[in-house]
This record gives sequence, C-alpha cells and structure tokens, in this order.
Amino acid sequence: MKLLDAEIVNNIRIGEGLYKMEFFSPYLCKNFKPGQFINIKCSPEGLFDPFLRRPFSIYDIENNFNVVSVLYLVRGKGTKYLSGLEKGDNINFCGPLGNPLSFENDKKVLLIGGGIGIAPLYLMAKKLSGQGALVYFLCGFKESNFRLLEKDFLRLNADYKIYCEDGMWGEVGIVTDEFASGKNKFEDYKVYCCGPLEMLKKLQAIFSKYNNTVIAILEEKMACGIGVCMGCAVKIKQKGGFAYKKVCSDGPSFNLEEVLFG
Repeated sequence: MKLLDAEIVNNIRIGEGLYKMEFFSPYLCKNFKPGQFINIKCSPEGLFDPFLRRPFSIYDIENNFNVVSVLYLVRGKGTKYLSGLEKGDNINFCGPLGNPLSFENDKKVLLIGGGIGIAPLYLMAKKLSGQGALVYFLCGFKESNFRLLEKDFLRLNADYKIYCEDGMWGEVGIVTDEFASGKNKFEDYKVYCCGPLEMLKKLQAIFSKYNNTVIAILEEKMACGIGVCMGCAVKIKQKGGFAYKKVCSDGPSFNLEEVLFG
C-alpha cells in the first residue's frame, strides 16, 4: 500500500449523477488485484473537508496505457468535489487496500451486481474471461443512467443480462428476478456479488437453497481503510456465535452465507 498522487486523464459524466474517472497510475496497474479498493482524498490540497477519504473500487485497468478507472455516483460533498475535477488535475489516494480475490481456478462464474456495485465486478469479468472462464454477468439498476456502460459490457468475452426498474433498458425488474422461478440455472457456477444491502439479503436467502459458493464484496462506510478505527465492522458467523470483522482489512470479500445482516 502506498500514498500516491495521480494525474486525471478523463473525468466524464456518463449518466445522471454518474461519473467515470480515469487516471494515470503505473503503480496500481502493476500491483492492484481484483477485490481490492483504494481510498481517495475528496478535498483540495491543504484542506480536509470532508476530512475522511472515500473508498472506491477499481472499475477497469488499461495496462497498455497505465490508466486506471473508477465509477462513482455524486452523493455528497466528497463525490461532488470529484465531479468538478478536470483532465490534468491530480488526485491523492492510498492503495491498494483490502484482500484480493483468488479466482485462478474458477471455470464457471456468475457475477451479480446492483447499481454502483457493478464496479469491482467489471474488472473481475475482464480478468476471468481473459483466462478462459465461462462468465455470466447479471446487472441490476434502478434507472437507465448506467446505460452508456453497455459499450464496455460488449467488449467483454462474457454473456450478460441487464435488469432495470424503470423499464428503459434491458428487462423490467430487479436482478434477483432471475431466480423467481425457483430454479437455479447456475448450479455449478461460483458466484460473486456486490450491491445494495437489500439485494445481498435476497441473494443470501435465494442461495441458501443451493450449493453454490457465494462471495460478497461488501460496501461499508470507512474512516481509516486500514483496520485501525473499527468503523466498518460487520458480523460474521462463527462456531457458537459471531465475530466482528473489518470490511477494509479482513475483507472486503466474505462468504455471503456467513454474513449476519442487522
């Protein structure tokens, strides 16, 4: 993990409140692994408002150009600041943080993403399809503001399906509708998911009936991002009860079956 500055290559609005930022970072291109994240300072140099850095998944890596990209939704002061940055500006970040995923032996993989939770899964889909795995990518959105990302999905050597609640893109509904029949078309697939809490709860209930291994990449508010402050603790089942685990340093990936949602 290093604390680094990076020059922004592009920072464009691709949908209502949705931005894709690309920045130059040979270090991340070389050292970042799927499942990890970075913490970005979301205030001007010399100022600390907001004081805390914000965690972001890496959406894509272009190794030929040493360019890394993140997706973000403008939700508060920090992301509002990021949305105003332009090509040539610098960001400051620390990373890579968290534990990488190991999927070298995965042959059939189902990826399930909800909203901005598709961000870490897109890079995984790219890596997995590149190593010859059979990948199916299920994506669910409330609105069609993510629609311009379909050009990225088309570049993947993977099947994908879109669910959109506003009916303006893909199939009408939510991503868990894929399992509404009660049948599991993916019984021999390993599953990775990331998205809103309610989506993860539903997936936990759905897959409790099946034998799939389901890994959830959890999203939590963080203060330090390195396991010191305990601000991102979640309950994980253990024999005889549960233990608190830190999403930043023990995760961010956990077996979905073992997560205790409050």
